[in-house]
Amino acid sequence: MHPIVALQGALVSALGSDAELVAIIGANGVFDAPPRGRAAPYVVIARHDVIQRDGDVAPGQEHRILVHCWGDQPSRRRALAIAERVVAVGLAVVVAGLVVSHAEHVRTDTVIDRDTGLARAAVTLRFLSEAAA
Repeated sequence: MHPIVALQGALVSALGSDAELVAIIGANGVFDAPPRGRAAPYVVIARHDVIQRDGDVAPGQEHRILVHCWGDQPSRRRALAIAERVVAVGLAVVVAGLVVSHAEHVRTDTVIDRDTGLARAAVTLRFLSEAAA
């Protein structure tokens, strides 16, 4: 399985089963592609980039994942509450078939969307991975 598919699948699954996040966004509120016809609040994997970072012994990857956290209010408070859970869950994600040797929260940006009037937090997470032995 490609490392992007493995890591992103594990992240989506972990986020979707986090009770605190589900309490904020509702059931079935985590997507790996922008949903059509779904009202906020929800979480979507907006971008997932990988760079090959081979080590001396094993091939490895550096992942950068951008997660959009859409609140259902024009206040950043709800979007940031969602973002906090995304960071907490994301940094603890376990991925079948991969060893995640490093996980970090790079940044969180917020904006009030001009089209919808709703707040969105954009969370960037960084992971280093290699195939499990």
